[in-house]
Amino acid sequence: MTYYRLASVERIGVWAKESEQPPAIRGEHMEMGYYRYPAGTKKPPHVHPEEQMVAVIRGKLGYSVAGDMRVLGPGEAVYIPANVEHENWSVDGEVEFVSCKNLL
Repeated sequence: MTYYRLASVERIGVWAKESEQPPAIRGEHMEMGYYRYPAGTKKPPHVHPEEQMVAVIRGKLGYSVAGDMRVLGPGEAVYIPANVEHENWSVDGEVEFVSCKNLL
């Protein structure tokens, strides 16, 4: 399939294992996920072998990448290199964002 509605691949909250997450939009070399974190949601520090880019659509998303902490708002994005520890959390209520990773 070539066309998608983000609501059909929405991921709400966080999971202990990546394999527990609902499917994302996957191509041959990349993956895109659409996330909604309710207020108080936090993804603990973790690493993965893929590069990642995250762009905020609505709300505020706290991010720490290799100890550098920022709060991102709508229209702002972050790049996370492969194998670098990072974490994120909702700030001041619900947040929506898009995450893209390369597939290995």
